[in-house]
Amino acid sequence: MNIKVKTVGKKLLALLLIPFILSGCAKSNKKDCDIPTDHVHKYTLNTDKGSLTTYINSEELKYGIDNWTINDDYITITSEDKEFYDAKDALFNGKDNWEYLYNFMASKHDYLEYYYEYETSEMHYDLIQEIYRSKKVTKKGWSVSPHCVGATGYVRLCHYRFYGYKMVYQDGEYKEVISPIVDDIREIIDEYPYFRVYPATIRHSYREYDKEDLDNVKISDFDGIFIGPDLENHELYSKEMGDYYGKH
Repeated sequence: MNIKVKTVGKKLLALLLIPFILSGCAKSNKKDCDIPTDHVHKYTLNTDKGSLTTYINSEELKYGIDNWTINDDYITITSEDKEFYDAKDALFNGKDNWEYLYNFMASKHDYLEYYYEYETSEMHYDLIQEIYRSKKVTKKGWSVSPHCVGATGYVRLCHYRFYGYKMVYQDGEYKEVISPIVDDIREIIDEYPYFRVYPATIRHSYREYDKEDLDNVKISDFDGIFIGPDLENHELYSKEMGDYYGKH
C-alpha cells in the first residue's frame, strides 16, 4: 500500500513540475530587457514584398503568427499609450511601410474561376452493417481551370480590394475600426492608417457563357466592372489624383 502511494506521489510531483518547466522555456523566448520605464519595442518582419516595422508592447523575441522579430530600438510610453499599443497589437503604420503596401497591391492580379457541378459515386462505410456502400454525391464549387469536370458555363472574375484600420477610443477603451473596402490603399491611408500583413479581400463579378466558349473567356471581358490601384504611380500621394486619395 505504501509503495502505491509513493508511486502516485511521484507522478503527481512530475505533473506539478510541468508548468514550471514550460514557464522556464517561455522565459527563454523573451528579450533580456532592463529598461526601467514603460516602453514598446520596435519589431521587424521580412517578406518577399519588403520589410515591415511596427512597435508592439511585448518582450517576445518572436511575436504573433507572422513571427515579428524584436529589435533593440524602443520608445517610452505613458499608461494611456500602453492601452493604445495593447489594442493596436501588431497592426503597422501604412505610411511608414508604404513600399510594402505598394508591392502588395502590385502582386494582386485579377483571375478567373469556373463553376462546376456534377454527380459521382463515393464509397461510405456503414457502421451498422459494417460494410461499404456506394452513395451518389453532388460535387460543386469553383476551379481556376476552364476544363474542370462538370463545368457549367458560369464564370466569375476575382478582383482584389484593400482595407485598413483606425484606432478609436470608445467606452473607456481603444478599439480597432475597419475601413471601407477600396481599390487603392491611398484612398484610406489618411483616415485608416494601420494595416495587417495581408490587407486584402476578394470581390466577384459573374457571367454566363456557353460551355464550348470557356477557353475563349478573358479577364478583359470584365473591363470596367472594377477599378484597380494606380500602379503606374509609385508615390504615396499623387498630384494627379488630388483629393481623391486624401492628399493634404
